[in-house]
Amino acid sequence: MINMLKNMKIFFLLIILANCFPTYAIQNSTANIGTALVASICAGGSYMVTRKGFPYKMPPLSIIGASIITTAAAYYLFHRSTPLGRIKRANILLAEVARHTLAHTIFDDENVFFDTVQDVYLTNDLPLISAYNHLISLVPVIHHILSLINKASAQIHQDALLQEECDASLSRANKIFKNISEAIKRIREHKDYLSQLTIYKESLTQEKQTIAQEQMALAQLQMAHAQQSNTFLKWLKAIFRRQ
Repeated sequence: MINMLKNMKIFFLLIILANCFPTYAIQNSTANIGTALVASICAGGSYMVTRKGFPYKMPPLSIIGASIITTAAAYYLFHRSTPLGRIKRANILLAEVARHTLAHTIFDDENVFFDTVQDVYLTNDLPLISAYNHLISLVPVIHHILSLINKASAQIHQDALLQEECDASLSRANKIFKNISEAIKRIREHKDYLSQLTIYKESLTQEKQTIAQEQMALAQLQMAHAQQSNTFLKWLKAIFRRQ
């Protein structure tokens, strides 16, 4: 039983390491074997805990639930580091990025592009800056997507179907990245960009000053409350001394 508990700790450590260090890809068969080993250890541990005479008794449903959750977590963590798992993660992120109109749409006409910017950011006072900031926030996401696809491609071994899926994801990611890059360039070259940027920086400065003033006022209020509390305590002490 002690050896089984030690083995469970080792496998749990491996699962945690697989989640913390996802740089190294593993094959689908390896992920399945790892999941099966975790499941077998959970099953053996469940049997030992539920059998008669074991000093630590637990409800069977709790043990079964914990085993299912552990096995499911092992399956997820192992398979996310396979080439297929990385491609799936990349495609999920690509779908999220593609929701942005400026990211998935190819604009041949510059006037149509800026009309779209105005429509998408109609409620914003500074539509160019809002669009620019949003697009800039998507750049590191695209870099992460490309990294996942490249790592998956490097670990594919003569799997034509998986390679085709990887190539399709890479092509889609490159197109979206190109759209984002061109959109950022167009916005920065717009005649109103610098004026809106100046207004935006001024608003940020005013916001920081407002926050600083609010924090200072709050600190002064807290000090006033502390002084009032101190005065009240002194007054009470004086009353009790007289008595």
